[in-house]
Amino acid sequence: MTVPTSPTRPLPLPAVYGRDTVARAFAAAIGEAMSPAEERLDGLDAVLDPWRAPPAFLDWLIRITGARVEPGWSEVRRREAVDLAARLAAYRGTPYGLRLEAREILRWVPPDFALDVGDPGVVFTDTGQAPPPGRMLTVTLTAPAEEDQRALESRLTRLVKAHCPAHLPFRAVVIIAGSRREVAPG
Repeated sequence: MTVPTSPTRPLPLPAVYGRDTVARAFAAAIGEAMSPAEERLDGLDAVLDPWRAPPAFLDWLIRITGARVEPGWSEVRRREAVDLAARLAAYRGTPYGLRLEAREILRWVPPDFALDVGDPGVVFTDTGQAPPPGRMLTVTLTAPAEEDQRALESRLTRLVKAHCPAHLPFRAVVIIAGSRREVAPG
């Protein structure tokens, strides 16, 4: 009697069942039944990789990774945001995380842009100095003259809100080619 085998991967059996035709037929049937699920699982990495995922899965990847994307971004920039999401999650709430997203996602890089994060974060102890009242995170973005100030203010405010600890108020300041305008504290 010939035992059918799975075209993809036969189910391995211990040597003791090597001559048992019923066990081999059962294993082949199980292997055949599991084949479609194994093929799906083998291709799962292509769906979860932001650079190989089909465009239809990109919005889903953005949601499950918590990637921050701006309206109107190209597919490539959205994929970059998903790719960077895990690293940003590790640094969320820190000045480094804020600077990282500004540089890698928003493309605010020197010499055209300068981002200054005035971080009031200091560890205060019982024996040390008390935190000053009204301490506030101040983030200042300096941009070239051709940039749209209102759009930058909106993006900067969203960026700081995403990275600023909830207990800390913030102020976003945008400076464009000699002018200075402050966004209302957040």
